Amino acid sequence: MKKLIILLLLTVMMILCTSCEGKSDVDTLTYAVFPYLPDTGYYQELIEKRWSELEPDIKLVRAEWDCYSDSAPTGIDVVTYDCFVRDKLIDSGWIKPTERSSIQNINDIFPFATEGASRDGRLYGIPVFLCGNFLIYDRNCGALEKAEHITDLSDCSEMLVIASEDPMVRSQYILEAAADIHGKFDPSADICAEEEKIIALIDDLAVSGHKQDTSDELAMTYDNGIVEGYIGFSESMRFLKERMPETYIKTVSFGSENNIPLLYADAVAVTAGVSGERYDKCVELMNVMTDTEILTSLSDDNGEPAYLLLARKSPYAVLAEKYPLYNQLEKIASDENNQIITG
Repeated sequence: MKKLIILLLLTVMMILCTSCEGKSDVDTLTYAVFPYLPDTGYYQELIEKRWSELEPDIKLVRAEWDCYSDSAPTGIDVVTYDCFVRDKLIDSGWIKPTERSSIQNINDIFPFATEGASRDGRLYGIPVFLCGNFLIYDRNCGALEKAEHITDLSDCSEMLVIASEDPMVRSQYILEAAADIHGKFDPSADICAEEEKIIALIDDLAVSGHKQDTSDELAMTYDNGIVEGYIGFSESMRFLKERMPETYIKTVSFGSENNIPLLYADAVAVTAGVSGERYDKCVELMNVMTDTEILTSLSDDNGEPAYLLLARKSPYAVLAEKYPLYNQLEKIASDENNQIITG
């Protein structure tokens, strides 16, 4: 009888262990997407739908975090940050590195993007979005069609709408002018007379009354037929209606010789303090947030193109079949001279 009882107890224990096998000790993960996306809600819906299929027992909790102005992301497991503040986040100990081997299809990500999210050989997260200041214009305008440098437009006063008086955007133009004038990106370089001339030229080219407009407002001003083009982010083109069929997009040098295309990159990363199984689940979540199918769906928001510049290569061909302008976006994103702006 004693042996029988022991045998029964062992059997029960084995059943209990089997039922618990594979069950995670992590029941929630908190994540924050980039707050300046055109449609953060849709992105979160895509992420959570896919996640529920992979990890139905782990709930995702949405959080808000702005890498430019907020303090440490306490209580958040995964954040999205601009590589412009990469060094600040690393030096503050707010994010931790990711093993390249844990990133799904890492070869599908543009190498310059992973380089922008790396420091001292360590990769801090997975690049997901790109952004930059591009010349968006009516292809029927000969001057803008031919222009390769901002100085080519020196005689075209008030042809463009440019947010030349916005302090943040102005600082971006200065960085771009310095890179194009000196042939390299050096954020620590002092402003010289040549950069000042470029900024003065931009002020002359910008249409008065729109020098503090946002990128989206510039797009709508252009769409209303007031000017022939504007300097803005690619995603601002989602507002174009009347002029969309004639609109092209390209990089333009902010100097007179070189054209060093500078881009911003947003990456998802695991925050400091996360370890063990929770860290592994965070890496799984990061792979979902940067998944090709999700990014493709995000860029085709219910039949409306978002014109996002993506850090992955594969979505462009799919999107271009429906929205031909993605062929031009792919050309911009795949430029081997691209450099990520880092702080």
